[in-house]
Amino acid sequence: MVEKVRIAGAGVAGLTAAIGLARAGKSVEVLEMKTRVGSSAGTHTEGVRNYLGRDGLEDLARFGVKVRPFAVANRVVRRSRRSVSVVRGPSYYMVDRGGGPQSLERQLLEQALDAGAQVRFKTKAVPSDVDLFATGAPKNSVNIFAGGYRFSHEGSNLESDEIHALFDNDLAPQGYLCILPGPSAHSIYTVSWRALPYGELVAKVDRALRLDWVREILGTATRVGRIYGKGYFHSDPYSIAAQAGVLRAGEASGIQDAVGGFGIRYAVGSGALAAKSLLTGSDYATMLREEFRDDFEVAMKSRAWLERATDEDYDRFLEKLGPEVGVSDYASWRGVRFL
Repeated sequence: MVEKVRIAGAGVAGLTAAIGLARAGKSVEVLEMKTRVGSSAGTHTEGVRNYLGRDGLEDLARFGVKVRPFAVANRVVRRSRRSVSVVRGPSYYMVDRGGGPQSLERQLLEQALDAGAQVRFKTKAVPSDVDLFATGAPKNSVNIFAGGYRFSHEGSNLESDEIHALFDNDLAPQGYLCILPGPSAHSIYTVSWRALPYGELVAKVDRALRLDWVREILGTATRVGRIYGKGYFHSDPYSIAAQAGVLRAGEASGIQDAVGGFGIRYAVGSGALAAKSLLTGSDYATMLREEFRDDFEVAMKSRAWLERATDEDYDRFLEKLGPEVGVSDYASWRGVRFL
C-alpha cells in the first residue's frame, strides 16, 4: 500500500480514483496536462444507461461518486433508413460532458477537491512517478471517432427528455448518428468505428442535416460549437489493466463501451476499483473481472455484428424490436444491452 498517490489524468476515471483515495485519508495528487477539466471531445451530451437491471445513478454511487444529471431521457427514437422504433421510459440519465458548471467533470473535480485531493493543471506526468494512469485513449490506439456540432436551444424543436439515433452506414459507418439535448446547447454528432478525420465526420453530419426529420428537430437553431472526439476500447482490457506496476483506468486500459461509446460507468467503476487496489493491495484485474464480468466479451460480439451489418440488417433489427416498446421490455434484450 502507498501513502501518497499520484494519478495521471483528471478525467472521469482519474478523478473518481482521487475521490476514493482522498476520502480514505491518502495524500493524492492528480496531474493534468490541460488547463482545466473537460472532455477532449469538447462540450457535448452523453447518457448514463438506466436499463441494465439497476438504477444508473445508484450504480455510480456504489463507486463513491454522486452524479447530478440535467435531464432524464424518457423517449429514445432509433431509426434506420426504413424503420423507426421508440423506447418509452426513463432509459438514460443525461449528463453534460466538458468544463461547464453542470458538467460531469466539474462535478467530480469538486468532489475530489472537497475530499482533499490536489489537482495540478498544465502538468505532464512522468510515467515512472505515477501509480495510476487515467489519461484517456492512447494516441496510437484510437478506434472510436466522433464529430459533429452543438446547436442552439433557440429555434430548436428538440424536447429536453428525448434522444434520437440513426443507424446508417453511409452517415455513420459501423456506428450511429445521434441528436441529444443539452443544458446550454444541444448536440448532433456521428460516432464511427471506421478511422475518419474530422472533416469527413462532419461532412456526414452535414448530409444528415438535409434529412426531413433532422430538419424538423433542428428547426431554425444555429450552430454554436463543434464536437470532435476519439476513443479506445480493447477486446480484453483486463489483460492490460496493470503493466510494470502501474494501474490503468478508463480508456487508458481500453475500458470502454465498444458498441455505443457511452463509457461513463466503465470510467467511474475502473477508477474506483483502481483506488481500492491501491488502498488494499487487492488484485486490480481480478476486481475488474468480478465487477464487469463478461461485458467486454458481449460487447465484442455485438461489435463484430455491427462491423458486418448492412443497412437492411438495421431495418430488420428495428422491425423486430417493434414500433414502440417500454424500457423494461427493451432491457430484456440481451443482444441490445449496450445499444
